[in-house]
Amino acid sequence: MSRTRIVLAAAIALAAVCVVGVVHAQQKSYQLSPAASVTQTVGLTDITVVYHRPGVKGRKIWGELVPYDKVWRAGANEATSVTFSTDVTIGGKSLKAGSYSFFVIPRQGDWSVILNSQPQWGAFSYDSTKNVLQSSVKPEAAANEERLSYSFTDVTGNSAKLVLRWEKIALPVEIEVGTDANFTKATKAAASMPAQVYNNYALYCLDSKTNLDKGLEAVEKSIAINENASNLRMKAELLAQSGKTADAIAIAEKAITVGKAANPNFNSSEIEELLAQWKKK
Repeated sequence: MSRTRIVLAAAIALAAVCVVGVVHAQQKSYQLSPAASVTQTVGLTDITVVYHRPGVKGRKIWGELVPYDKVWRAGANEATSVTFSTDVTIGGKSLKAGSYSFFVIPRQGDWSVILNSQPQWGAFSYDSTKNVLQSSVKPEAAANEERLSYSFTDVTGNSAKLVLRWEKIALPVEIEVGTDANFTKATKAAASMPAQVYNNYALYCLDSKTNLDKGLEAVEKSIAINENASNLRMKAELLAQSGKTADAIAIAEKAITVGKAANPNFNSSEIEELLAQWKKK
């Protein structure tokens, strides 16, 4: 065999080995309880739950497959984990930002929800001395859910409910994220763009329809640093929501003027729609 053919044969063999290696690397194992995750942003906080989804499969779940009065991993395989990007409050108790194992103790009355600092498989090595938070939560009757799931409901700018659902039970865990405090930290940290952070806080006040005075205070700070069409529009919307329609109209018109001065192609259609609504009042 010529040298060229030998080199070609070796290259083909090596390519075959590489293909087989890639195929093996990409293979997934079939899971009886498939892995899942869900992430929700609440205010400035990201909350992520990573878990596995067991099925009911005709079994009696509560009190049998999952015994009452015993710590349960709140899923299958590894203990369910919850990660918070900022400090939060659960059941009136403070919890630092970080990742935690999530356990529950099902009962015939209120259940216990536990956040534990130790990552682990299942609940076999559960150590109560590693608990960082424990709260009592009332379960609710719900439509049948064949596979365990986690979801977020009642999401606002400052809170949400993390809901565990399985079989005919829903367990809503209320989480508060302290958005006001997080904005204060963000403003202090944003030395290069405080105008944007102030305007973002004003948006939160507008969206949540609370603390309108604080929102106006924040947007005034944004305007003082860098007046632009965005923060002028925000001020106009806050004024309108506060019942100061005439002032809102004047500021919105200024927003259009400032926007077009900065950019001749500035799109003012949304502000003009707001102006039309306010002028009808």
